[in-house]
Amino acid sequence: MSISVLKVYLKGGFFMAVSSEQAMKRALELARKGYGRVYPNPMVGAVIVKEGMIIGEGWHRGPGHPHAEVEALKRCTVDPQGAVLYVTLEPCNHFGRTPPCTEAIIKAGIGKVCYAVADPNPHVAGGGARKLREAGILAVEGIGKDEAIRLNQAYFHHCHTGLPWVILKAGMSLDGKIALAGGESQWITGTKSREKVHQLRARVGAILIGSGTVQKDNPRLTCRWGDSKQRQPLKAVLDSNLVLDLESRLVQESPERLVVFCSAEAPRDKEKALTERGVRVFRVKTQGKPDPRKVMVALGEMGVQSVLIEGGHQIFTAFVEAGLVNEYYLFYAPFWIGGDESIGVLGGSGLKSLAEKVPIKVESIRRYGDDFLVHGYANR
Repeated sequence: MSISVLKVYLKGGFFMAVSSEQAMKRALELARKGYGRVYPNPMVGAVIVKEGMIIGEGWHRGPGHPHAEVEALKRCTVDPQGAVLYVTLEPCNHFGRTPPCTEAIIKAGIGKVCYAVADPNPHVAGGGARKLREAGILAVEGIGKDEAIRLNQAYFHHCHTGLPWVILKAGMSLDGKIALAGGESQWITGTKSREKVHQLRARVGAILIGSGTVQKDNPRLTCRWGDSKQRQPLKAVLDSNLVLDLESRLVQESPERLVVFCSAEAPRDKEKALTERGVRVFRVKTQGKPDPRKVMVALGEMGVQSVLIEGGHQIFTAFVEAGLVNEYYLFYAPFWIGGDESIGVLGGSGLKSLAEKVPIKVESIRRYGDDFLVHGYANR
């Protein structure tokens, strides 16, 4: 029985108070409502419980909107004085687009705050919990911690490492081919799979491809899923020699959201032509192809928390070989392509021995129309 419907529920003839675990579970459910809407902020949900009953709920709806704790306080059905606040992330104690949540919590007279995990953001970093304790409010961390971290894994990863969380997405045939020998690849996977890809685009800060994919497919790299159309991720292209066509959709449509990484030897006149159109060009100081790790460092310094890599073959290989991929979305269509010259997901020199293999930790396998999706994490 969902506690989102009932404040208390009947079991065995007795009314049972909502437990701490149930309250936090509901807060996590609320936090997920922010999927694709709150970036670059983390998804956060909050529940207020008094005398065993949920009296207020809230979730963060996006940058500039009130935080989950304030939303829950505003929606309380009775006075929250002395109540327990359950929130999926440590309350903030700084002025950003909105005032500190700690002030609202203290002013409301909340007696105890249970937060799932401390906020690694240096603007918060324990300051929220400390402020609450100084005001005499018991602040306790830990309930639902693992799930709360998973919910905002890119946010935590970026705060701790400075690098974006890297997601590799590939659509392929059963034999792992992403294109025919002549380069044809649209469309290997079906409509349902492509809808899922747009959901993935909604959660990331940037989509990254190579210049070969631009030349072959002339993509837009936009998110066309639900309300997330309002926030478009950056478009990033690895283009060693700046061969990017000035008439391509990426340059013609929202060039201010396009970031191109090239080598130190790339032609200066082409760089000038791109920057005059509003494109940002970064010269990565390596010989030949831009180094994937230096590209990720640059994007991380720009504040990009997560990157979705959509191809092609050479880009996939470079990032996997560099050990930079954190998460995988591998879509398989139910047919073979075959052919020695067809293009596979990965190239390079490959493993010299099976002892070198690095398994992917498979999280789930699901159907999307006629295709199936293998979702997993780098097992590091």
